[in-house]
Amino acid sequence: MISLLVLGALVFAGLMVFGVLAAIAGLVGFVITLPFRILGWTFKLLGLLIALPFLLIAGVLTFGFALVPLAPLALIAWLAWWVFHDRKPHRSQASVIS
Repeated sequence: MISLLVLGALVFAGLMVFGVLAAIAGLVGFVITLPFRILGWTFKLLGLLIALPFLLIAGVLTFGFALVPLAPLALIAWLAWWVFHDRKPHRSQASVIS
């Protein structure tokens, strides 16, 4: 019975050593590949900077074409505002001569 307990402790210790070695190997691998990851991020950023004007143009065109059917409604709303807008100054805005 004691031998099974000792065997379990040895297996647990072996797994702990294996886990620490695996963690160290992962950390070393991450440190080795980090410059290449940073280089990849740099190329992605450069690609984004090159594509950004085209994306902006496409977005403006798409948004502009989407707003074309709303132009008559905007014109009607502006006309309604122009007709019904109060042009007289309010009492709080009127100058008081003393």
